[in-house]
Amino acid sequence: MQRLRGLKQLGVSQTTYVCTTHTRFEHSLGVACLAEELLRGIQEKQPKLDITEKDVICVKIAGLLHDIGHGPYSHVYDGVFRKQLEKAMENGTWLGQDFDATMYFGLPDVMAGWAHEDASLMMVDALLKYLGLEIDEKNLDKPLKQIGDGIDARCFGIQNQNDRDDDDNGENSDQIVLSCDEMSNFSRRDLPPLALDEVDILTSRDWIFIKECIVGGPLPPKGISIEKSKKSQRMASVIGRRDRFKEFLYHVVANGHSGLDVDKMDYLLRDGRRALGESGKGSMTMIMKNSYVAWGKCGNPSKCWECSRAGQDIKISTDKRDGYHLMIVYPDKEGRMIDNVMEFFANRFQKHQTIYTHSTTNAACYQICDILLLADPYLRISGVNPEDGKTPLQLPISRAMISADSYLLLNDSILDIIAFSQEPKLQPARDLLSRFHARDLYKMVAQQHIASYDGKEIDYDWQKELWDMNESQIGNEIIKCSKLGQTDRNSLTEVDVIVEKRSIHHGMKDQNPVNNVRFLSKNLLSKLRKNPDELPEAEPYPESEYTAKMPRSFLQRTVRVYCRNPDGSVQDHLETCYYQLITQLQKRFGGAKRQQPEQEVDDLPVELSQSPFKYDSDDDIDDSSRSGDDRDPKRRKGNDDTLFQRVARGSKLDF
Repeated sequence: MQRLRGLKQLGVSQTTYVCTTHTRFEHSLGVACLAEELLRGIQEKQPKLDITEKDVICVKIAGLLHDIGHGPYSHVYDGVFRKQLEKAMENGTWLGQDFDATMYFGLPDVMAGWAHEDASLMMVDALLKYLGLEIDEKNLDKPLKQIGDGIDARCFGIQNQNDRDDDDNGENSDQIVLSCDEMSNFSRRDLPPLALDEVDILTSRDWIFIKECIVGGPLPPKGISIEKSKKSQRMASVIGRRDRFKEFLYHVVANGHSGLDVDKMDYLLRDGRRALGESGKGSMTMIMKNSYVAWGKCGNPSKCWECSRAGQDIKISTDKRDGYHLMIVYPDKEGRMIDNVMEFFANRFQKHQTIYTHSTTNAACYQICDILLLADPYLRISGVNPEDGKTPLQLPISRAMISADSYLLLNDSILDIIAFSQEPKLQPARDLLSRFHARDLYKMVAQQHIASYDGKEIDYDWQKELWDMNESQIGNEIIKCSKLGQTDRNSLTEVDVIVEKRSIHHGMKDQNPVNNVRFLSKNLLSKLRKNPDELPEAEPYPESEYTAKMPRSFLQRTVRVYCRNPDGSVQDHLETCYYQLITQLQKRFGGAKRQQPEQEVDDLPVELSQSPFKYDSDDDIDDSSRSGDDRDPKRRKGNDDTLFQRVARGSKLDF
């Protein structure tokens, strides 16, 4: 957990927003706090749900530990870095340096589809091992298995608050009451039996439940990633809380039904405050205060682990109500709650657009990835083979997640280790790191918004052809354009070009996420204090009731081109070649728009203008490192009859 103090929450966003230096540690504390607050509120409003103290603590611990599997610079390590690593291994070189994939021979393999959530599960087990404990799958309802001289498993739990309160009032004054710290001073055979009664022990089942809450569902089989497990035809069943009346507990930290959970609540508020200076909780407060539990129909049964477990060996408390689950719902208060929920998802989209995928931030991410890849063949981190727990391993950065011991040593300080190293083979990495520290960052030179009337079908054939190409294919086409009629001195290489296909959405890709949230009408609110099997059924909010407030599209696609080369002339040449490719596609497929439903011009959102070079306010290119004519803003924004405006109109251009 303390390792998270060395992991920035937003990776390299401080290159764009200087105040975003907060860490994963702060975020994890916030998620734990919100998880407890949410459940305490439901516990008070709906006492017949039988939410126990142990349930609350387990979900709170899940919130605290949900991000302990993140690597250096957060999503950089399990995102762009892993994609670039595959390219380096395939090509055998990276930025002109040899990248010998044979260095991985003999090392344990990384499971397919690995992500930071998989590492979180591994680190939870490592945490217990550090305490001398281990989950015992054969004795789920007993104390954890004792594997070392750490905390005694029989006193690793929750202090019985009721008994302690009675003792404070003078009752049971002759009873021995010891804290867990005091208990650990006794040998296990000397622990007073009366003291053990004071502790509600966290069993193996409880710790599996904690891990399941991190995942938001059943744990994957050993050696299989969460992503790959979710794609399997037959999903596993949960173990932690098998009672159907406890299903909603799995939706607090990671809500698989709607995506509206305390994890997102915390980081949207925290990141907005640090990056944009936003204040107040706004819709989040209303969502927290008006959270209830009721029956709701599943919005996606084919991908729902709860629906797929029907017929398996699980405990069913009542009629299964096929397709319905106990989930977190919200009251329909004259449309006010629907506004708060819509604001939540719109806030998510806005943060991804302006903060998380800002062009300067993403350029810095690619630069960090290149530094790590240049260092990967030569930098080693000590670890232990997870298969036997004994054999020492020397792991590269890209495989540090294989061993909890090595992963514990890996955080954002890896760049300092590279900078201070005297290893000659790390010189290319140090040179690129010097550029990063001098803020000589990669540059975004062009971008193309992909027009889509509803976020599903692409409006223009030439844009569909562009989007259907993968990033490498687009890069190769740009390089081909640079070689047509150009001297070798001006030709681009693969090292110069980075292509990014960006998709940002409201939480459910091209779908309306509000459709997966369930609401209760006023006449059903009085039934919320009933037994779980008698709770009312919440319904989706009809889209027809808020059509005027909906965005026309829930998904935005963009193709971006970055240049690694700091030479301004190379950046200009790359920009020209990219728009030459756009012109070729327009000639091949035509610039006509596909047939769309008629719509008044005044109704069209301004931000959906499809000029191929018109940048959003958050995408302004930083030209501070250039000099002379290169700093002229007209070179980017264009003026009358510029090259880029003719491209936007679909005019034919001669190169």
